[in-house]
Amino acid sequence: MMRSIGLHTYELDDADAAVAEIKAGLEAFPLMEHTVGIVMCDPEYIDSGIYEAVCAALPFPVAGATTMTQAVEGESGILMLTVLVLTGDDVFFSVAMTEEIAAGNDALTPTRASFTEAVRRLPEPKLILAFPPLIADNAGDAYVEALMELCPGVPIFGMLAISDSIAFDNCATLCNGEASLTKMAFIVVAGAVNPRFLIATVDDHSKTPYSGEITKSEKNIVREINGVSTYEYFADIGLAKDGKLDDGLQFVPILIDFRKRADYDGVPVVRAIVYLTENGDAVCRGYMYQNSVFTVINPTAEDILQGSAELIEKIKAIPDRRATLIFSCVVRRMMFGAKPLIEAAMIEEKLKGDSPFMLAYAGGEICPTSVCAGDVTNRFHNYSIIACIL
Repeated sequence: MMRSIGLHTYELDDADAAVAEIKAGLEAFPLMEHTVGIVMCDPEYIDSGIYEAVCAALPFPVAGATTMTQAVEGESGILMLTVLVLTGDDVFFSVAMTEEIAAGNDALTPTRASFTEAVRRLPEPKLILAFPPLIADNAGDAYVEALMELCPGVPIFGMLAISDSIAFDNCATLCNGEASLTKMAFIVVAGAVNPRFLIATVDDHSKTPYSGEITKSEKNIVREINGVSTYEYFADIGLAKDGKLDDGLQFVPILIDFRKRADYDGVPVVRAIVYLTENGDAVCRGYMYQNSVFTVINPTAEDILQGSAELIEKIKAIPDRRATLIFSCVVRRMMFGAKPLIEAAMIEEKLKGDSPFMLAYAGGEICPTSVCAGDVTNRFHNYSIIACIL
């Protein structure tokens, strides 16, 4: 049986005080034979040395990523460090970090050696918790595909690192005291664990009248929509001008239907168009498969909060919960404007007194859209909130 506890500290200046606060939370929580920690923190905890000091003081391995808002039971906040501790006698964990991953969507080569070694130390894997880096122009699908190639048929859940930097240039992945802008951290889980997954994206009234078919694309680059250049399409519907996305848009969210893909399981996913190139192509956070159809969406803050609340009620209805991981897209947080903590505080309040959980904001979300009789459809998402119930 697995047990868990969520720990946190706001201490940013005194490493000894931060370590004492985290360790105090463990005093009444006896660890079992196998233990791991999922760590999240603001990048300032790396710069101050607090993150490294906490890792060095913990008697178990950890992996995770930087984030800009987070929560565990009893607390939600921005400038903090959290650890979700998982421990059990019949559950097994292996933690590792890849080699550096370059731009170009090749995540397989730098991942192979460390992942192969991590899996070798375990019984049959049941779950991969992945924390990839946010690398400009790289698609989140590249990380998913690499892990699926190395460990087929295993569900993958995770998030891309993020930060509150406007340029997103200090988004780090974390593993045993190391912080990296270019490596993927991961935890492989085996043994007596039964992961279940939930996803909330947008509802029907968030859809706009604008839709189309991707008629020419290459990985995460869309070159043509409905037979015309991508720029021309978005200019025609009023979302682009002067060769770029409208200045009022940070991203353009679109709901993608992969109906022409062999692995389509009937669940659409949301993608973010990040920018337009000089040639009028759209660079996206995820792969944009040719011949897929899409709808431009325009969710409101109220839509997002309602979807999150409904997700939490579904979580609470699931029995035998030992721990819950929740990752929400950072753009959802941006939509809340002057109330950046409203979603995190709502989730913390609804799960208070329930089983331990961790919430963090993500630069992109990884979660299966379906798991049925050993057939797993792992997907990369944007604009979504995802949950893994253990």
